[in-house]
Amino acid sequence: MKLNTVHHAGIAMALLLGVSGTATASLISGFETQFDTDFAVAGVGGLRGNGFGDINLTGVVGTVTKAYLYWHGPTDSTDPNFNANLTMNGNAVSGTNIGFSDDNFWGQENSQAYRADVTSLVNADGTYSLAGLSAANSNGASLVVYYDDGDSTNNRDIVSFDGNDANFANTYDPLGWLVELSGINYSGGDAFLTMSVSDGQDFGLGDDGIFFLNGIALNTADLFDGATVPQTPGSSVTNGGLWDIVTIDITSFLNIGLNSLSLTHSSETDALSAIHFAINLPEGAAPDPTDPTDIPEPAVWSLFLLALYFGRKTLRLS
Repeated sequence: MKLNTVHHAGIAMALLLGVSGTATASLISGFETQFDTDFAVAGVGGLRGNGFGDINLTGVVGTVTKAYLYWHGPTDSTDPNFNANLTMNGNAVSGTNIGFSDDNFWGQENSQAYRADVTSLVNADGTYSLAGLSAANSNGASLVVYYDDGDSTNNRDIVSFDGNDANFANTYDPLGWLVELSGINYSGGDAFLTMSVSDGQDFGLGDDGIFFLNGIALNTADLFDGATVPQTPGSSVTNGGLWDIVTIDITSFLNIGLNSLSLTHSSETDALSAIHFAINLPEGAAPDPTDPTDIPEPAVWSLFLLALYFGRKTLRLS
């Protein structure tokens, strides 16, 4: 599988959306699409009070083509590089700030999220040890991996969104989450939504609210209690690991032909931050923003699809 990464001008997105080019505000928005690939994600919680933890990656066979590390936590700093640096298996990693948002009621000024390209450091299954993060300002981390297992029959299209979007209204972003994707050309097969969410704790039944996909309630009670990934022992937070990776089967929401997806959610009591979402589609189903025939008429796109178009994309070459 031969891949090529194409970068589009970020300023075009900023002009069209009317937003600043700084990292002072964030919604979860389109990052990139990986076509015709294999996909894995793993994570760790319990970084608060520790600043270190291990991610155990499994299921990766063959050649790793791209890998990203995500992390997040509350801070009292306006410096976008405040918690940007760490080590992974002893190797220095420097992250890009992907957004400020609410502190999620930790009594701090904000929260900050980061993404780092760690492709050169990930080559197989194994334990990836993180260290050097600020112990008081880190919740958890996800390792997102694309690879080629040599079997083209199981390949997928992965449309990814990232940022730092708190579910409570704040000075950085509005109430709730909204993730939308149009132009899905579905011809059959399973489809999934995988979410990396920060700050999950257990405050009792129903604390995460209700999620809706295309206006239909999902059976997703208490998804984000900080219990879906391993937790580093000794965390200063005891009612949840502050990090979750959750996958939902969304196959039943797709019909043969062109489709759109819109994820929203209701009121809640647990403050959460959306960091990375991946819409996992059968190979060939993801919209190709470089192909005008993939754009449905009328060509009215949401903020997230505009971000996907002018953002960053990986293309399969013949």
